[in-house]
Amino acid sequence: METFTSKISFVRSAFGEITVARDGVNVATKCPKCKSPGKRKFSINLENWSCHCWVCGIKGKTPYRILSQHVGESTAREFSERFLNIKISADVEEIKEKPVELPAGFTPLCLELNSRDPDIRDCISYLKSRGLYERDLWYFKIGSSKIGKFRRRIIIPSFDSEGELNYFSARTIDDSRYKYINSRAKKREIIFNEINIDWKKEITIVEGPFDLFKCNSNSTCLLGSVLSKRSYLFKKIVANQSPVLLGLDLDMKEKTLKIADLLSEYGCEVRILSMGKFNDVGEMSKNDFNDLKEISLKWTRQRSLMEKIASIRTGSLF
Repeated sequence: METFTSKISFVRSAFGEITVARDGVNVATKCPKCKSPGKRKFSINLENWSCHCWVCGIKGKTPYRILSQHVGESTAREFSERFLNIKISADVEEIKEKPVELPAGFTPLCLELNSRDPDIRDCISYLKSRGLYERDLWYFKIGSSKIGKFRRRIIIPSFDSEGELNYFSARTIDDSRYKYINSRAKKREIIFNEINIDWKKEITIVEGPFDLFKCNSNSTCLLGSVLSKRSYLFKKIVANQSPVLLGLDLDMKEKTLKIADLLSEYGCEVRILSMGKFNDVGEMSKNDFNDLKEISLKWTRQRSLMEKIASIRTGSLF
């Protein structure tokens, strides 16, 4: 466990000479952004790590973003690992336990457009009803199977940055007790279709693979509604300081706000997709998505505060 002495030692090595307040909790040093010539106006609370500069106004819930932008990536990573217990590598590598394999009999639907198999034809018709075209079948490498439990299921594979299969999700086109059958890979350790992502551009994040069909190409999905600090996706975003557009379902608003706050805390620019009249991205057309993407606003501390105030339940005091 890090002591106040070790915290002071780290701050001094990262920012330079410091002044320790009488309370022993707050320290002051020169601001790494504005340099505050001759003055130590950058204040850091060693208990909760909140910090701000009295001169230029830069601030944060932790100094991670400030260290990353104005001191150095290695120092920011050291801070994160030592004091936040989050390891963020400069060259994040995916952990693989064993290779993922596609279901037996997997058939790319782009090669089955004239199939006489009634189940394959129904799968293609289902995708057309969801607004997909032949180009989408090729791009997402969507398939199905003519044998076993994966018949009459839409199989969506995912590939890592090297083009290796790392996950798949299979959705039934019928009413079924089991709507999805997924590969057993750990979701936290994969990035869905990482092969398509340019980390230097804004990344759209949605909940599931079917939402991806309506997004722009620089997109991935959470395979759920949670973005953990321990996940490969979170670490990759933070390591690259990638801007993010969050497009989670409308009924996941509270989780969306938490993710927005988390990414913002680590210095990533965040926008939240304006949902318009839709409940989720999967309901949209691609044109709808593009239109709503253009009017989506940047997430700010002020917006975060206003959302929290709006969520407080009001009632009579009597």
